[in-house]
Amino acid sequence: MSDQTEYDYFSPNEGPDHSPDCTQCAEARPELEKIRDFALTQKERFAEPTLHPYVAGKTTLHRSSCSTMEGIARQGVPLSWGERTESEADVFEGQLLGFAHARVLSAYRRNFNVMTAQEAAGWVRARTGPRGGTRFRLCKVCTPGLPADGA
Repeated sequence: MSDQTEYDYFSPNEGPDHSPDCTQCAEARPELEKIRDFALTQKERFAEPTLHPYVAGKTTLHRSSCSTMEGIARQGVPLSWGERTESEADVFEGQLLGFAHARVLSAYRRNFNVMTAQEAAGWVRARTGPRGGTRFRLCKVCTPGLPADGA
């Protein structure tokens, strides 16, 4: 049976009986590094809306200027307390404990892809059936047009 001890996920490695050499944290580190790298790449792409005008969730296509997508720009952003600001490494380490022990993430989102018009056209094609039926929606907030196939 696993230990049901509650951890303070905002204070890494400070939970009761939690060791800096925790095997659960060590095993989760490579997966979280992949999630972090993907999220930060999406954040970089999001900063260039003319090159990457679309954002796709699991089933919805948005414009990168959509107000519902603003969270992407804040991925991995360090928090500040007065004169102290955490580093990107602190953000990662703070996420690691919650991710390793409870599969909780708050600083990185992995369910959105920031895309070029050509990538978005491919995303739409992959979700359009042979008879024209779609397995996606267009956002009702930003109402994006369908990307041109040859864009």
